[in-house]
Amino acid sequence: MSKEKMNERIEQKKKLIEMLEEKIQERSEKNQEKLYIVEGGKDAAYNALKFITNAAEWKFSEAMGVIEANRAIKEAIANIEDGKTSEFYLKNLTLEAIYYFMTKVTGSGLGEALQFYAELLKPMSEALARAKADKDVLDKMMRDQGTLQHSIEVGASIENEDEIVKEIVNELEAELAEA
Repeated sequence: MSKEKMNERIEQKKKLIEMLEEKIQERSEKNQEKLYIVEGGKDAAYNALKFITNAAEWKFSEAMGVIEANRAIKEAIANIEDGKTSEFYLKNLTLEAIYYFMTKVTGSGLGEALQFYAELLKPMSEALARAKADKDVLDKMMRDQGTLQHSIEVGASIENEDEIVKEIVNELEAELAEA
């Protein structure tokens, strides 16, 4: 490959890195503020509040997670009761906290298991899966950025470079279209 062609590729990679940095920042901010629906509406909200208020096991600084989850759930319930929405929405961080406390739950028998699954585990897991899908997109963008940066730093071509660059461009175009 000619020196001119190599410099052209490096400039293309640098431009993609800059675009990725911008999109990563935007996506990070969007993900932090995005609300995810928890199926079950008001009933699911009250089940989550009951769990956090009465059953969430915590140690030391985990108390802050219980306090913040409680605040967020009450805020979501207030939005439902005020008629602002009929759905139960939570941010990713709150979903992760509730899920973490749910991992400590123990019970006995099929009846408790079915109730726990229907009232908490299923709706929270599904909402968290949607949040995780958004996080996976961000993680891929960060990996792509690192791959491009590394190839510039070591002065090497990436295996299947043309395909990878095309894929990154397509992802960036999809991000722009989504915005």
